Amino acid sequence: MADTDLAHEWTQLQSQLLTQVIEHDDLSFSYDPHTNEFSGLHIVGGVDISYPRTNPDHAIVALSILSFPSLSLLHQTTFQVSIDVPYIAGFLAFREIHAYKQAFASLQAERSDLMPQILLVDGNGTLHPRRFGSACHLGIELNIPTIGVAKNLLHFDDLSHVGAKELKGVFREGAREVELKGQSGSVYGRAVRPPGLASNPVFVSTGHRVSLDTAVRVVRACSKVRVPEPIRVADQQSRKIAQTIESIVP
Repeated sequence: MADTDLAHEWTQLQSQLLTQVIEHDDLSFSYDPHTNEFSGLHIVGGVDISYPRTNPDHAIVALSILSFPSLSLLHQTTFQVSIDVPYIAGFLAFREIHAYKQAFASLQAERSDLMPQILLVDGNGTLHPRRFGSACHLGIELNIPTIGVAKNLLHFDDLSHVGAKELKGVFREGAREVELKGQSGSVYGRAVRPPGLASNPVFVSTGHRVSLDTAVRVVRACSKVRVPEPIRVADQQSRKIAQTIESIVP
């Protein structure tokens, strides 16, 4: 099937699945604004996929499970899979969703007691031209709360007036968060300043079953450096395997 036909088909499917996205808190834990603490949150997860430069259709997916609030690693699942779905901008989830689902099926079989109460996805949720990025798609497929955490700002028409360079300047001046609001008035997510002195933000958005306010609070509570620990740990593992594969391929 031609990419244009796939994009049309996937656009329709995203529109259908978007109606199922829950953008308010539907969680097994709560947040107390008076103490700035979470109650009942014990297990958080993070997912990431890496591709060896020598084989861009070979993916390494990593799922990390961490305790909360200590953020110590409890379990990690990695899979190597071949991906035959083409990459089309704005439809990344269709390329990667089955790899992520395999990782969760393995976790369910091996350690169902460690299913995360909330999952941080290396990618976008509602910060997407159709408000349906990978974090939304995965949350719907697995019916778990998800948060999109992107390292780079996704540019699309309604957010064309927002620039990453300008955002860095705002954070250098002391801002902690910047709402990512489109020209249409739609709020897609927030740029969030990481801990410490860094001025390079991460871009947080609702995936499924969590409000944007709570998503930002969870990301902050899971962050020691710029990238929150559940994603950082998964990213390290997937990159390590990808680099090993690169080193043995002539």
